[in-house]
Amino acid sequence: MMLSKDEFRTQLEKTLHKRLTLDHPVLQEMAKPKKNLPLVSKMSLQAFHLTRAFTGYLGMIYSHCPIQKSRVALAVNLYEEETGALSKTANHMDLMERFILALGLTKEQIEEEIPLPTTLDLIDYRKKLCANPETLHMGAAAVMIASEGQSLETKAGKTKDQLIPEMYGLKPADLAFFAVHAVEDVYHVADGLDLVSELCTTEKMQNEAIEAIEGTCDRFWRFFDGIQEAYQAQGYTLSEPETVGAPA
Repeated sequence: MMLSKDEFRTQLEKTLHKRLTLDHPVLQEMAKPKKNLPLVSKMSLQAFHLTRAFTGYLGMIYSHCPIQKSRVALAVNLYEEETGALSKTANHMDLMERFILALGLTKEQIEEEIPLPTTLDLIDYRKKLCANPETLHMGAAAVMIASEGQSLETKAGKTKDQLIPEMYGLKPADLAFFAVHAVEDVYHVADGLDLVSELCTTEKMQNEAIEAIEGTCDRFWRFFDGIQEAYQAQGYTLSEPETVGAPA
């Protein structure tokens, strides 16, 4: 049965928050009060590939979008990604590079990092949906809701960027990429919910949009699986996850 726009919007939000990647062992490990530069470095270098692909998704969604209000929101999002003018920072690729360099890595390491298969799967899945006008509703759901929504996740009052311990010696400017997205993505997800709610005019389209959110969230989880496997292949091990109620 086809849902009303309000019911569908609520269902889209519920789907987004159903599987939090903050529960992934990689991010649980990063939340521990100890320095783990190999793990943070691998995650950051792989995430750089995701950042590099992002404006391409927005551009494709913009080019196919038939709703003027959403086109304006997408144009504003693209402008900020490419210039950082609205947040008074910098191009978001430059912000991500600034963070990685602050960890002590080099530009050569950034460019030489090969995307893992799970990273490529996440990139290609979204690209395919965004490139086809017939799957615009799925591309918008995958990018504007499921992807932009990743930075809104919180656990025990912390977001992903706050899981990075202060012991890495990072200044607020080094974390500007995460700080900017933590604020802006609230609005971007709302824009995505508005657009997808308007685009989906049949039960089939509503179901496909929900499937796109699930597919994207699943691939984000596998993105971290890939990082964990690469980390362990280097001879490292993750700590055992903490259990609720365990003795201190």
